[in-house]
Amino acid sequence: MSVFVLKEGKVSLAVGAQPKDALLFAPSKQAAQAIQEDRARWKRESELLRERFALAARR
Repeated sequence: MSVFVLKEGKVSLAVGAQPKDALLFAPSKQAAQAIQEDRARWKRESELLRERFALAARR
């Protein structure tokens, strides 16, 4: 999936971490897929954190 970044007035292919002031964009179908993947990743990470906190609280 191609994600593009607009920073300092130049558009380029986004590679790696981008600064907070950069504007990221993708074609609409790809953007929807990226958002869906990001939400799924966030959900997995949240569940992992909850499990770790529960384990730490039991100790």
